[in-house]
Amino acid sequence: MDRRWQQIQRIFCFFILCLGLSGCAASGPTVSLDKSQDFKEFDSFFVKSPLNSVNPTLENSIAQDITSALSEKGLSSTTENLADVVVSFFPYTETKEGGAQLNIGLGTGTFGRSGAIMLGGVLSVPVGEQFTDYQNLQIEVINKSTVIYSASGSIEIESNDVIAVQQALNQLVLSLLDSYPSIKDK
Repeated sequence: MDRRWQQIQRIFCFFILCLGLSGCAASGPTVSLDKSQDFKEFDSFFVKSPLNSVNPTLENSIAQDITSALSEKGLSSTTENLADVVVSFFPYTETKEGGAQLNIGLGTGTFGRSGAIMLGGVLSVPVGEQFTDYQNLQIEVINKSTVIYSASGSIEIESNDVIAVQQALNQLVLSLLDSYPSIKDK
């Protein structure tokens, strides 16, 4: 009976560990696709600049990355009047507070056949304030005022260096448009 109880405890601990690790995993971009649309009908696109322009240089880089990614999918860039779809994007930054804490735990416990009893306490001491900057990006592909593809995601900004931010945004654009249907084999 004791051996069986130990196996149950190990399985339970393994399950809790897996749940904890899955909570730490990075999540990918959020993508929505209108499956009722035939994306092979859309040959051309126009990338529209954001209405609330904050950093024109960075926004031009994002527009070039979008143009490059959609061109790889087989679409061609054109003027807004001739485009089958219009691509709009909305970049914004976000700062999240993630104060680090040092947790010290004290406790005693007994495990027996009748169950478990745990006594103890945890002292939580703040180590310092930590802020993390994220660059968020929302991309929408619109056909005749209907959103047919929407993707959003974020990247952690590890450096305030403009070149590093542009490179990270390039990777974000590629990941957001990765699920967009290709028309190359049309």
